[in-house]
Amino acid sequence: MTFKKLLGIIVSAAFITVSASACANASATAQTGSTAASGETAKELRTIRVGHMTGLPNQYADYIGTQQGIYEKYGIKLETSEYAAGINTVDAIATGTADIGLLADFAAVNRIGNTLDATNLVIFTELALSEFNIGGLYVAPKYADDLKTLDGSEGWITQIGTVWEYYNWQSQTYIGIDPDKQKIVQTDSKQTSLALAAQGNASAIIAHGADGRRFEEQGWVLAATSKDIGIKTGTFLVTTREFLEQNNDLVADYLKALNESIDYVTANVETSAESAEAKFGIAKDDFIVTWQSFNFGLGFSEEGAKHLENVGAWAFEHGKFPKEYDIRRFIDTSAAVKALPDKVSLK
Repeated sequence: MTFKKLLGIIVSAAFITVSASACANASATAQTGSTAASGETAKELRTIRVGHMTGLPNQYADYIGTQQGIYEKYGIKLETSEYAAGINTVDAIATGTADIGLLADFAAVNRIGNTLDATNLVIFTELALSEFNIGGLYVAPKYADDLKTLDGSEGWITQIGTVWEYYNWQSQTYIGIDPDKQKIVQTDSKQTSLALAAQGNASAIIAHGADGRRFEEQGWVLAATSKDIGIKTGTFLVTTREFLEQNNDLVADYLKALNESIDYVTANVETSAESAEAKFGIAKDDFIVTWQSFNFGLGFSEEGAKHLENVGAWAFEHGKFPKEYDIRRFIDTSAAVKALPDKVSLK
């Protein structure tokens, strides 16, 4: 549900400080202009409303792609709204105030699982499936030399109802301590998490990219990498069945534009970081390390579907929703196949 709670995992705490006011205002931005040139013939732009979670990569790609005229080239006018967490993004889609939005793996399976008989949500593409090469389990320095001493320690920082619960369970299982016997420290933001670390009121956290740097500044130590533990994070775009059926060509063109925008940012990461810093307040270096921590892959892979199944199985076994279900029933690759056929390998 809350993925400010991710998928992220993934954003700079320094940036969160700046962007919190933007979240609170849920500011909307739109690409200007109502027509786009196609050869010598102008055509009407089609509007698509995208719900962004603060600081995740599609927010940056959409902004910079709009700056570069990529979306206009595909006949698209973007209207974007910013939300603090996955629960807010999916609520916007469910209530019709956004057409599409990003959810992390846990938030997606959890939301569908808790609204199984009523939901019309579908997952229509992966954005990234990342085994982060930057970050992992950070611990207070006194635990760094013997991770088993974390058993019964001050507490594992988490955000209840988010994928951090799953990451903590993976980490505790990796260490060989009983997850059911560990103290959990609930937090509502990265700033609060850093404050807990600074005050000695917590012992461990999973963090990635620029976030990990912030904990290192508090003296915490990277004790095990995400690769060591086996942590992967999947981010996905969702919409409603009705919107996808009625606007399949538009969604396909959005995917083409998003894919081109991601490629543009990757190829021009320095100048893109400067643009993001000016617009969103994220430090240039933090933008670069955050961007490079993602393994982008629009379309849909068999690995992505299996990852959702694994997260869903864990969530059901741990009582996050009442009924087991097949997540593949809620995957629709029709637009992805149309836009990026070579990137859909889902069986």
